[in-house]
Amino acid sequence: METKNNALISAKDRIKFLDALRGIAIFGILCANISFFSGIFFMDPKEQYPWASFSFDLPFDFIIYTLIDGKFYSIFSLLFGIGCAIQFQNLNKLGEAFAPFYKRRMFWLLVIGFCHLAFIWVGDILTLYALLGFVLVYFVTTTNKNLITYAIILLLLPILNDFLINIIGWKYPNYFFKINSYLATQFDIPIQEFGEMKMTNMNSHIKNENWGNFFKANLSNVFIRIGFILEEGRPFKVLGIFLLGLRAGRAILFEGLLTNTKFLKKNALLGIAIGLPICFLRSYLDFFGFEIPYSSSLKTLTYTLGTVPLALGYAALLALLYQKKQSLFNWFEPVGKMALTNYLMQSILATLFFFGIGFGYAGKFGFTITMVIALIIYIIQIMYSSLWLKRFNQGPMEWIWRKLTYNK
Repeated sequence: METKNNALISAKDRIKFLDALRGIAIFGILCANISFFSGIFFMDPKEQYPWASFSFDLPFDFIIYTLIDGKFYSIFSLLFGIGCAIQFQNLNKLGEAFAPFYKRRMFWLLVIGFCHLAFIWVGDILTLYALLGFVLVYFVTTTNKNLITYAIILLLLPILNDFLINIIGWKYPNYFFKINSYLATQFDIPIQEFGEMKMTNMNSHIKNENWGNFFKANLSNVFIRIGFILEEGRPFKVLGIFLLGLRAGRAILFEGLLTNTKFLKKNALLGIAIGLPICFLRSYLDFFGFEIPYSSSLKTLTYTLGTVPLALGYAALLALLYQKKQSLFNWFEPVGKMALTNYLMQSILATLFFFGIGFGYAGKFGFTITMVIALIIYIIQIMYSSLWLKRFNQGPMEWIWRKLTYNK
């Protein structure tokens, strides 16, 4: 339990920090995703504006990829588990059943997430969160020790998954890539070879100016998303982090986790010391290791062993910084309070700016300017979130989700 000496953060401030951390995670997710939205992955560099790229774009991309990719959606997943723990304790105090409430909540998140996936952006994470949320509900009474044990096992399972796919040769995700190829052909959507598979030509999809073709391609791209999620073993990883979040939520509520400076310092140091070198190696493999034998499996191994420790190190470091300078986090708190709205809004704004159905700027900018655009989008989100919360208690999508969950 929290003691008088370490109770530096009140219950209200505790939730404010989680909101701020969620807001920071939203920015990290945008920085990771905007490379896709901007077309950098798919476009010919010759299509860029002559003034829009710099000689340091590649090293800057390498640094951002090392520090950001996968880490902030991991923090977002951790916060999802923490939120579940807090909701469970709140309903427990009221003597209300948790499972029916949480399953309703996950059902409507699934609806929202699937609409986002099928009609806006192939990289949606909400659908997976909702599906795994139905599983998470059965762990809310699991002992602390078992939560950690199960989490570690789940976090290591992507390595076994990769072994089955790339070493044994059981390429079960290809089934979903084939469905995408079939649907794209039926919808008359351009396809391309991607390794040994054929799937939607993402360059053509991003450049496409026809709304009907955009929605048809998105529907077929649902199966690309399923295939890649299964190929990288992401369901295991996300559920594992959810369980860590459940444990962390209990520690925040009952053990003074956010005020335990010694524990936070230890985890920040270990997480960064272990995760950063491994993530650096993973970046090297992704950027320059194409000819290395078993590079795909090595990337899975480094992603598995490096991403979560570094994400946890970040979270611990930010908790320490919050103890010292809470005012620095005021910018992020409104964005975090409206995390669902802002996550969806990022997809809408980026799609309209970059894709052919909008202003069509995909492929026109180098990496550095693309990151500046991400920063501008985030600043816009800070401003409208702050203005919105001056008049309302929650974001518009949060209100809709809550209304659907409670049916009132």
